[in-house]
Amino acid sequence: MIRFRPLPLMTLLTVLALAVLIALGRWQWEKFETKTAAAEEPVAEMTIEAYTPLPDGLQFVFGLRTDTREQGWRVFAPVQFGESVVFVDSDFIPGVEPPNADEVRMPATLRLGAPIVGASIRPEGAGPMTLAPRPMQRLWFAVDLNAMGRNAGLVNIADYYLAVGYVGADGRATANPFALAPGADALPPARHMGYALTWYGLALVLLVIFFAYHISVKRLTLAPPRRQD
Repeated sequence: MIRFRPLPLMTLLTVLALAVLIALGRWQWEKFETKTAAAEEPVAEMTIEAYTPLPDGLQFVFGLRTDTREQGWRVFAPVQFGESVVFVDSDFIPGVEPPNADEVRMPATLRLGAPIVGASIRPEGAGPMTLAPRPMQRLWFAVDLNAMGRNAGLVNIADYYLAVGYVGADGRATANPFALAPGADALPPARHMGYALTWYGLALVLLVIFFAYHISVKRLTLAPPRRQD
């Protein structure tokens, strides 16, 4: 017969901690499933041929490249496409130090009117830990097309942007590392699975400690069955 007399305060704290750990594990597992599904979906592409560049509306979004792991600033260049304004993720300025917006020019391919071919992406909302933007410097830490457009004095902002290939310092074009399917980002799905297993593992360890402590103080015992005369 098992006799269990749980300590009230310790039990309450353990239950609360378990709820948090399980919630974190479930959140990371859902991220793993979402990203696994997103990785199997092709990224929609779009071509724009007739447009007008808007060089005064350049905005800069901080990002971490998935290919080189470099931190830097993505150059979002707006173009007038029909009645809409479409932002084009067209260049990358490496380094944590913010660029001087007055010294950055519209990418040459857009100035020359070359067709724009890129992945059409609808950005997700900013996460809870995202830094606040600095509109006066045209600096953003998440893609917010409407806010970026308003900051540039533009209207009729499209709800998508085009991620085109970057041209390196050597003149060679490389694939845009931010051209990811919806729900995907720089962190691979396997990393989220690892995080989920870590949170679930901590929950299991917490349970072991909880019951082991109660055994050590004789509050969880296995008593022999009562004899019946």
